[in-house]
Amino acid sequence: MRVTRWLKNFFAVCTTLTVLLTGVTRAKDGTSVLAQIQETILDVRMTKGPSMDRTNAAERLSQLTKRVAPNEVDDKTLADLVSLLDINDDSVRGWVAGALGYLGPRAKPAVPALLKVTHETDCIQLREMTSAGAARLALKRIGVTPPTAHCGTQR
Repeated sequence: MRVTRWLKNFFAVCTTLTVLLTGVTRAKDGTSVLAQIQETILDVRMTKGPSMDRTNAAERLSQLTKRVAPNEVDDKTLADLVSLLDINDDSVRGWVAGALGYLGPRAKPAVPALLKVTHETDCIQLREMTSAGAARLALKRIGVTPPTAHCGTQR
């Protein structure tokens, strides 16, 4: 009985290591996480105007990006992801910044856009958070020191 349990655990560990070492990232339905990221980028882009659907898609994008190995993200997908920071919906920009942060140094091309988001949203007075905090965290994860808030000095 102990040997059987040990073998099951051993095979589970071996399977997990094989997946991690080969870089194979598959969802339960068999599609790659990268393909799901690409589909979700389209969902975010195609939803018009500020809406919960767009925000939910951006949140899903962040969760998917957390599960992919950064080196699996090709340049086009990265550029498409960065372009979502141009959407004039702060909640979407916050989730997209989070997604970029999960890619770490791979998202270095996003630095100018993240700095722009930080500058534009630093001093917005809302009851809730703005995307500036997510952009700052993303910059840190990428390896860039984020700027200090400029409220009151440059408006």
